[in-house]
Amino acid sequence: MKISKTLKIVGSIICLLLIFWLINPNITKNINTLDCKSTYKKSVFGREYEGYNYHNAKMDIANCLCEKYLTTKNKKYEIEIRKILNEFEAYHEIRHEPIEKICKNKHATFSYWYYE
Repeated sequence: MKISKTLKIVGSIICLLLIFWLINPNITKNINTLDCKSTYKKSVFGREYEGYNYHNAKMDIANCLCEKYLTTKNKKYEIEIRKILNEFEAYHEIRHEPIEKICKNKHATFSYWYYE
């Protein structure tokens, strides 16, 4: 009797987790850096392409920061751009270049990733 009650509870929990996994709700995350904002979606049970969503949101932030830096030349934008460059190891070879050069080539530097 005790075993059947335990099996029912465990079975119910497994069924609920299975249903939740099949539904797999998306959670919207916001990234705010200075006065630049971006959002990306993430699911509870991660999919293999979800890292791209985060990367692309950070690229949106970097492009926004570059636009603001080129118009104001404010050092606070340069600091945040360099933080993004340090976050993504793919940009290791360009992180010591002048920020003006990086921002003028921002579409090549801060490119989006796609999942195929």
